[in-house]
Amino acid sequence: MSSSTTRLLVMSGFLMIGLVLTGITLQAHHAVAGVYDLNKEVVLQGKLKKLNFTNPHASIELSVTEKDGTVTDWILTTASVTTLTREGVNKTSMKPGEMLKVTILPARNGSHAGFIRNLQLGDREIKLQID
Repeated sequence: MSSSTTRLLVMSGFLMIGLVLTGITLQAHHAVAGVYDLNKEVVLQGKLKKLNFTNPHASIELSVTEKDGTVTDWILTTASVTTLTREGVNKTSMKPGEMLKVTILPARNGSHAGFIRNLQLGDREIKLQID
């Protein structure tokens, strides 16, 4: 086998590995429907505990006071930092202790987790898409 044929086979192998790994990453990234109930929305209001302004999806920890007075911490995922920035949201837009109102797609497994679809910041409502 010539060296050019060997090089072509090696390059093809690397290309195939790259395509397979990219496909796995994309499939995992877009598994929102597998984790969250796309047919149900829940509105939560609570105090921001923590903002994680990181990619691939930003997230917040929201402390929600239930009707009986107990506090439940929710872990909520949202759009990418790029999408949030495009909507005028940055890492200083929300501060711990601030009251937030969110509409979420709840976790299918019943845990206190969800994907934020709408975010109410003061008098501004931000509608977010799954990206």
